[in-house]
Amino acid sequence: MSPRTFRDSNRNISGEDSGDFSELIRRCAEQTYNFAYRLSGNEQDAWDLVQEAFVRAWEHFGSYDRKRPFETWMYKILHNIYLDAVRRHAHRYSVSLDAPPPKEDTTWDELLPGGDPEPVRGMLRKEEDELVQKALNELPPHYRAAVALCDVEGLSYEKIGEIMSAPVGTIRSRIHQGRLLMRKAISARNP
Repeated sequence: MSPRTFRDSNRNISGEDSGDFSELIRRCAEQTYNFAYRLSGNEQDAWDLVQEAFVRAWEHFGSYDRKRPFETWMYKILHNIYLDAVRRHAHRYSVSLDAPPPKEDTTWDELLPGGDPEPVRGMLRKEEDELVQKALNELPPHYRAAVALCDVEGLSYEKIGEIMSAPVGTIRSRIHQGRLLMRKAISARNP
């Protein structure tokens, strides 16, 4: 029995390769989602990022170098998608808070989501996670990605540099600066 062939606009992928791809995705799905969640700060955007990353990985699976870790390649794809989304969002949704609200009978306070924490549920871990995520959300994207990959995902500086296409020295600097900014953000929330 010959393997099935999936046709892509640029290449053929055999059934064997698609099985390899499925196994690789299964192996790194949870880590990929965690990284996406740390970057985006919410579940829906994280799922959207992961879905787009998996689609792009499938489209470009033929260019994946199997001598390198698949997880690193996935993180790089996800990081690039995230940066593209941040750039698009910044261009699309710039609003002056000095301008009147879009609806006459509302105020900006009613339209903009508040930064109020969720009601206390007695779970210290959840509160800490929310505090860390809020501090991460305040970081510029390049610091956020570096800190999330290092402190949450536990990757080495070298792998982070590969994912972010930056030298190790730059990665160390971004992680250091990101941690400082997070400490300031957390201290401001907990005087």
